[in-house]
Amino acid sequence: MAGLRLKNTYSKNLEDFVPLDVAGAKVSLYSCGPTVYSYAHIGNFRSFLLSDVLRRVLEQRGYTVRHVMNITDVGHMTEDHLADATGEDKLAKAARELGWDPYKVAAHYESAFVEDAKLLRLKNYSGSEATERALHPRATEHIPEMLAMIQTLLQRGHAYVDDCGQVYFNVATFAEYGHLSGKVMEDLEAGARICVRAEKRDPRDFALWKVDSKHLMQWDPHSPQGWREGEYERLRSLAPSGIDPAVKAGFPGWHIECSAMSRSSLASVIDIHTGGEDNIFPHHECEIAQSYGARETPESPVNFCHYWVHARHLLVNGAKMSKRDGTFITVRDLFNPRANKRPELAAQLEALGFAGGCVPAGILRFALISTPFMQPMNFTFDVLVQARSSVERLQSLYDRVATAGGGGGGSAEIGEALARATTEFDDALNDNLNMPRALAAVFGVVSVANQREPSGADAALVCGFLERADEVFAVLDRGPRGGSITVAELESLAATIPEGMAVAEGKDSEAVKQILALRFAARRRKDFARADELRKLLSSRHIEIEDKKDGVRWRLV
Repeated sequence: MAGLRLKNTYSKNLEDFVPLDVAGAKVSLYSCGPTVYSYAHIGNFRSFLLSDVLRRVLEQRGYTVRHVMNITDVGHMTEDHLADATGEDKLAKAARELGWDPYKVAAHYESAFVEDAKLLRLKNYSGSEATERALHPRATEHIPEMLAMIQTLLQRGHAYVDDCGQVYFNVATFAEYGHLSGKVMEDLEAGARICVRAEKRDPRDFALWKVDSKHLMQWDPHSPQGWREGEYERLRSLAPSGIDPAVKAGFPGWHIECSAMSRSSLASVIDIHTGGEDNIFPHHECEIAQSYGARETPESPVNFCHYWVHARHLLVNGAKMSKRDGTFITVRDLFNPRANKRPELAAQLEALGFAGGCVPAGILRFALISTPFMQPMNFTFDVLVQARSSVERLQSLYDRVATAGGGGGGSAEIGEALARATTEFDDALNDNLNMPRALAAVFGVVSVANQREPSGADAALVCGFLERADEVFAVLDRGPRGGSITVAELESLAATIPEGMAVAEGKDSEAVKQILALRFAARRRKDFARADELRKLLSSRHIEIEDKKDGVRWRLV
């Protein structure tokens, strides 16, 4: 089996993956995370799922991966296609429109993102990683690191302060600018002239620190006033000689954030950086320039990241997502369209057989990862229907082989099919995460197993193969095979479920108990149609329930 090979955006080549760690055991992975001014859409999550799948593949190859995904909660301009966008900060705009404090806006949408990420089974939002702050650094909590990096760039001549106290990166000091995106000097100059600012020495220069008295988030690098506890002191320790006195109170530009946070949470040089295609220019191009200017020693590499990996754009019905056309779709719009005021979406999904118009998280995850990440994806309802069929086939076989009894040795046919499929599965993922080929290997096993109905040793082998594949796919429900809940527990749980709450995904005991509590509440209010609908939902998940005097019992069938 060949080793993992990745398409490196920086070199434009398919390259063998070789970690920086001399022992070959550890990998550092940084992913551009959400800008928390709105709910994340399906295109955002396709990019986030690229990093999740890549991480899972690396771990399956034996690496220990430290995966950092940032939270952008300040400094993100609306004109992302420009290196030095002059538009209004997206978070500030949302705060004005909602009438909220910007910190409240950020907290609200970050919380929503975390809920979505957990439902979609992103590993860096599971278990203890979900609460490890260093793995989810917030921009507003790393202003000292940003200002210290800016000061280093000023001292080394890679940046300058304008008459307003703003700081710009001097692109002329970095000859490699444009290498990642492939933009030549004429392209950069033409793009920069779209919004030329008189205070810039070169139209290509981009802002590291911005000054605007109307901005709702402000930090004064020369006074402890207004800083969170301990942060000004941290700035003084990171920049003991202080910040250039010409720099005025303000806020960071978008690009400096990830340079500072990846260095703080990982290292000055990292293995892999992921993001969406739209991040290549200007965001990642600017990251490379800043990190070069602030590098630790002259011997440090020009490019602080060894492998740049990007997911291509997601289209809906063959075109860019559009709110006007009704094709702008957030993850939450699919999880529970009616709760998110998308009744037309719910009606379309119900017509396609999705109960309550809701798309289960596992099906959406499968849909978003099933096409090659390095190719554009055209998202349609047909894709969701196909994903549902695929997940149901996988789940049905897994449920059967996970509970198959009997003894006896394994058959040669099953053994050979599994050996062949394992090699094909690994080779496909090693080939730049070729998901269609990997899925073909898995469904080859599904076809063989469905023909033979394996039991005993054969069933155990098929079960092990599916679980290994699901270490990457993460779409199977592998919870306990049954359980029970008392009437008192049903009453207590039903009382805590808010009206309109989405039905839980999966077959784990917590999900089953939540659905049983919803059914219990429906029966109490004599809404027998809803109670029957919930029983059918459990049945569609291969869960059989039995009403008892003291409660309800269930088991997987």
